[in-house]
Amino acid sequence: MSELPHIDRRRFLAEVAALGGALALGFDIPFGPKAHAGCASLPACGVPEITAWIVIDPDETVTIRVAKSEMGQGSFTALPMLVAEELECDWSKVRAEFAPPHENRKRDRVWGNMSTGASRSISTSQSDLRRAGATARAMLIAAAAARWDVADSECTVAQGVITHRPSGRSVTFGRIAAAAADIAPPEQVTLKEPKDWKLIGTRQRRFEVADKIAGKPIYAIDVRLPNMLHAAIVQCPVFKGTLKSVDESKLAGLKGVHRVVKLTDAVAVVADSWWRAKKAAEALPLARCTTLLRIRPNGLSPVFIVPG
Repeated sequence: MSELPHIDRRRFLAEVAALGGALALGFDIPFGPKAHAGCASLPACGVPEITAWIVIDPDETVTIRVAKSEMGQGSFTALPMLVAEELECDWSKVRAEFAPPHENRKRDRVWGNMSTGASRSISTSQSDLRRAGATARAMLIAAAAARWDVADSECTVAQGVITHRPSGRSVTFGRIAAAAADIAPPEQVTLKEPKDWKLIGTRQRRFEVADKIAGKPIYAIDVRLPNMLHAAIVQCPVFKGTLKSVDESKLAGLKGVHRVVKLTDAVAVVADSWWRAKKAAEALPLARCTTLLRIRPNGLSPVFIVPG
């Protein structure tokens, strides 16, 4: 995407870690192979990015990466809520960021399958993301308990603060994050019962709305590549219909149109811009559907015919 600015989040996180210490956590969950410390060592400061899912900065900011697309269903906010519920962080300090697909390829699919289907992002991810949050919480508690030389069971956590109940000592996530990075993740963690949820199921301001209002998101239609062409598709309006013929004469002389591609059940018009492809596709008149079984060839084109 030659017209888009390049933001190197990995370098930024590593430099922050070098300055004050940060905890970056990835989890051996069924999204894909676990990231290894050696896969992202940055020569700029020599600080390895431990893994890829949760980042806790010294200023108490908790960054939760999202591996699903936000398509209006609220997943860019809801998925971090699943993590934050078990993590017991301060939700007001949470930010979300999309996991970069090109980095997913480079890192042997550490974020796993990043495809998004309908409203299934929550149902297919909720157990694993909650476990990710619970694992991070356990590591943070273990680091604090080791600092105080006390048992993990004597510590509680709420709103991003770990407290040792008998002595009243406390430490924030940001202050203990660097030490927690050296704690081995527990193999098993206990997830909350639904009756104990504080965040899941509540109304929260969605993270992406402000950027949408400001026109900041980059959509597929915004992508520009050298010598890029665009296609607009006219599909058969009847299920299982097939293309019979196309009259391309309506497109004669239209500027920017390169060709018409005939498919089994559709026609694609290829042009040098999306708008020209769209207008050219609209210039191909469709035959009207008169029955559920057949499109009558009434002289208009393209003509679709349904077997029946």
